[in-house]
Amino acid sequence: MARRTRNPLGTLLESPAVREAAGALLDAVAQEAQSRRLAPEAYARAVRELGRMRGRPLLYPLLVGRSGRGARVALADGTVKLDFIGGIGVFALGHADRDLLETAVVAAAADEVFQGHLAPGPEYLRLSKALLRHSGKHLRHVWLSLSGAVANENALKTILQKKAPADRIVVFEGGFAGRTTTLAEITDRPGFREGLPLRGNVLHVPFYDPDDPDSVRRTLDALDAHLARHPGRIAAMLFELVQGEGGIRTAPPPFFAALMQRCREAKVAVWVDEVQTFARTGELFAFRTFGLDEWVDVVTCGKALQGSAMLFRRSYKPGPGLVAGTYAGSTVGMAVGARIIDRLEKDGYLGPEGRISVLEGRVARRFEALSRSLPRAVGPRSGIGAMHAFVPFDGSAEVTQAVLRAAFDEGLIALGSGTGPHKVRFLLPVNVTDEELETGFTMLEKALRRVGEERDLPC
Repeated sequence: MARRTRNPLGTLLESPAVREAAGALLDAVAQEAQSRRLAPEAYARAVRELGRMRGRPLLYPLLVGRSGRGARVALADGTVKLDFIGGIGVFALGHADRDLLETAVVAAAADEVFQGHLAPGPEYLRLSKALLRHSGKHLRHVWLSLSGAVANENALKTILQKKAPADRIVVFEGGFAGRTTTLAEITDRPGFREGLPLRGNVLHVPFYDPDDPDSVRRTLDALDAHLARHPGRIAAMLFELVQGEGGIRTAPPPFFAALMQRCREAKVAVWVDEVQTFARTGELFAFRTFGLDEWVDVVTCGKALQGSAMLFRRSYKPGPGLVAGTYAGSTVGMAVGARIIDRLEKDGYLGPEGRISVLEGRVARRFEALSRSLPRAVGPRSGIGAMHAFVPFDGSAEVTQAVLRAAFDEGLIALGSGTGPHKVRFLLPVNVTDEELETGFTMLEKALRRVGEERDLPC
């Protein structure tokens, strides 16, 4: 039998000896971690201390330990919670996935802890190739970066350079772009930019309203009004195809296609923000799930990627010096990100019949059952793939926070999103099991009943 030739640029986990050594290290760490759990008093003290050092308490009293499994996360005191928000979408395959941990261990033993654009390693190459496999025929280049905000800043600079002197950006109402000063202005949440200077270069149009039969026309008219008011000054329109902070709101593909077509006619760049949607809608990129390939000029992604990236057409290649930076990402993050993509490809997660699309139906059925049980407590629901949200009771901020706290007490971690109404948001591991879903929805039902009783709200 011919001996298989190893790829010199492939993962070192291809070596059985390396994988065995990585597994032995993980076993040793897990065994040692069992003896290092914090007592309840020490745990509470550590949480308070961390809050003081940050200058603000933690949202939840969460200090993660060294073990977990799937959707379950173990805390430093040994308590186990069911995590339905996944670090705001970071843990695409859940906690303590053995294969990903082995990938991380091997990458951590490499020469570089972080990789830069000056001296990239094989992990940089593997991740870039993996992304371009899924970006379609128009997006031919990729630039890696650390956070989603950095990717969006790179995209914004690239577009503004290409479209100079145009300097205005059209965005949807309710959208979110990031936490830098510029991206905070693009984000439609005044509380996220309180006290920050504004340049006044952001123009808003309505997002899709499923209850308005003229929603497409209304948004097109708003875009046309901006184009007429600022001729030649609009550089791009930012498309968040599923609004995460906005309440997991999305729209039918024709809504986006009509707006993208108008942008193309007006020579306005089509910029898609996939920092949260990446690997969660059925395809790796939501713009491909929605069949919008022909319109997209620049796309950004992150979170489940364990880093971030900007992908772009050849015509949008930035000039020398515009997009740079010391760090492209951690070696571990790049290796794990590439491995996640590999797993999604090989294990049947992608495509209209893939496991992510099937998960969407599984979650919908559980929400339907919960709504029948608690019709007054479970309001309008929205979701796609592994992203879901619903309005609890009246959707007020106070009641939504009460539901989230009660759910946490029951053992379920979720997060809020949206404004008027506020929602409970899930960003599920794409490999969440039926048992985990059943347990999580049971915890949610208990939380809703508890809030209803405490506040005298009909369920």
